[in-house]
Parts: sequence; C-alpha cells; structure tokens
Amino acid sequence: MTSSSPIGILGIGVHLPADIRSNDWWAEELVARWSSRVAARHRHDRLPADATEGQRLVLEAMAELASDPFRGAVERRVMADGTPITDLEIAASREALDRAGVAAEEIDLLLTGTVVPDHLTTNPACTVHAALGLPRRCLTLSVDSACNGFHHQVTLAEAMIAAGQARKALLVQSSNFSRILPYSEPYSAWFGDGASAVVLGEVSAGHGLLGRAHRTDRELQYGLVSSVVGGTAFDEGRIVFHAERPECARGMLDSIADNAKDAIAAALRDADLLPEAVDFYACHQGFPWLRRVTQRFAGLTNARSLDTFRLAANAASVNVPLVLAMAEREGMLNNGDVVVTYGGGSGITWSSLVLRWGR
Repeated sequence: MTSSSPIGILGIGVHLPADIRSNDWWAEELVARWSSRVAARHRHDRLPADATEGQRLVLEAMAELASDPFRGAVERRVMADGTPITDLEIAASREALDRAGVAAEEIDLLLTGTVVPDHLTTNPACTVHAALGLPRRCLTLSVDSACNGFHHQVTLAEAMIAAGQARKALLVQSSNFSRILPYSEPYSAWFGDGASAVVLGEVSAGHGLLGRAHRTDRELQYGLVSSVVGGTAFDEGRIVFHAERPECARGMLDSIADNAKDAIAAALRDADLLPEAVDFYACHQGFPWLRRVTQRFAGLTNARSLDTFRLAANAASVNVPLVLAMAEREGMLNNGDVVVTYGGGSGITWSSLVLRWGR
C-alpha cells in the first residue's frame, strides 16, 4: 500500500564529542607559514572576465578572511583516540528516537553515512542496527554521498515511505574528519567530528516535505578525496583528505553560491512557494560565510537562520541536521514554519529541500 499522508521530520538527535580543539592547538610557526600562503594566494585571486554574480560574492566573502590563517574557524569537536564513529552515530540515534517518541521496533528503514567508516567491505549500518535493537525486517543501508548525505537520505526515505515500503525511517549522518586530516595543511582546521540522526515518518496535513531539488556536476569529480596522495585508498601509505584535482576543488568553491541559488529556486518551485515565504534557512556549514552569502543570493530575505561553523566547523552531512536541531532547541523553529535547506558534497552533488516544520 502507498502512503497518501505527508512525510516529515519527527525528531532529531545530535552527538558532538566532548573534546574541543581550539586554534591554539596548531603550532605558531606552522600557522605563520599558513598566513604567508594565504596572503600569496589572495594576491592572485581575481575575477575572470566572465565571472557570475555568485562567483563575485564568494570571492568577496573569502577576501574578508584573507588576513585570517584559519579562514574564520574558531573551534571544532574532535573524537577521542580509539572511539569508533558508530559510537557517535548510536548516541545520536537514541536521542532522535527519544525526541520523536518512536520505539526501535517501529523503524523499517535505516540509512547511515559517514566520512570514514571504521571498516571497509562491510555494511557499517549493521553496527548501528544491532546496538539499537532494530527489527530484522528493517532495510539497512549505508549511503555514501559525502557532505550531501542528509539530503539524499531524506529523499530515499521519503520515496520508501510514500511507496508503502516503510512507515518510519532512521537516517544517520556522521563526520570523523579528524581521522584523515593532514595537520600540516591549513584546511585541517576547517573540519570537525560529530553525528546526527533524523527520524522520518508520516505527519499531519499541511506539514512535512513540500519540495526538493537535486543536482550533479560530473565535471568537478575528484576535487576533494580521501586516499593515499597520488594514489588510491588501497595503495601503500596513509590515507588523507586532500584535493586530488585542485582546479576541481576550486571550481566547487567558486560555484557554491550559484549552485545554492539554482537548487533553492528549484525546490521552492516544486513546493509552489516564493522565497519570501521562507521562515527559516538551514545551510551547509562549509565556511563561516556560506549561509550569509547564499541566503542573500537566493532571496530568502524573511528567513531566520543559525550558524554552527564557529562551534563545530564543517561536520560534513551533520551540518544541516545540527542547524535544525539547535534552532529547534533555541526556539527559533516553530510549528508551521516553512524551512529551506541547502547542502552539497564532493562528487559533486548539491540539494535543497522545502518542508513545513512540525508534526
């Protein structure tokens, strides 16, 4: 049987590691070298003759942080040595189930996604499944979408529930960049660890998902990867997060505002809503300026918003659920609010969702 009821978020859980790493963790001599590199690079940052308005906004925002070797990062959460990423996922999942008022045996679909799974050639979602005591009938998958995992998970789960293949879904996102960062590089300061979880299910009329838009650009593949530098993930040597094709990594950055405007506009059209109808905007926290720039460029003039970058840095696909969870707990999200999300991930893909908050 198919479901004719709207589908929305029933509860969100978040678990951030207790350890906070501030900027003074990096040696002063190393940071001084970063400052020289940033200054040299900034001197060559010039808009091409055919630059778009979005590219101009991105370059202006980056220029505001040109004197800061940390590029606006202040602190980030870091997992303790020896902690499995599934520990964070399980903790976030338990909180999400509790906040949703949903028992483990009600979950029919489990989707997880992390930056660096604890083991390869196995389904890491099964560890979460076992710890939570989910039913044997629960379809259990790991979805690899880099920083865009949350949006892809929601769309897959919505389709499963609408088709009558599931009634309630548990979607788990996690980030453990600290495991694979080369700490001699300045971008090592831009990422943090954490986990989030979202329970999706049927909600009352007028609530839930209203619009969605997904995009893919095959021309910017392999901009950011995790592998042995100059090789693959199975070559001898240490796996680190890095730009395999720097020109593609820069292309991802240059296009981020244009991509946001495109996806948000498409999702709003799908929902038959105008930008000024949006009450809250939850944006991927890739940079401290990203929410501000994309919100203005997409015309979300009436939307409230919240930034988590200075608290948790870039926590991959955890970013958007973290923003939603914090906004709800701080009273910034109210029943009936129209919410727009935006995020993207290496590959590259980017997405936007529109939903009416509440159950």
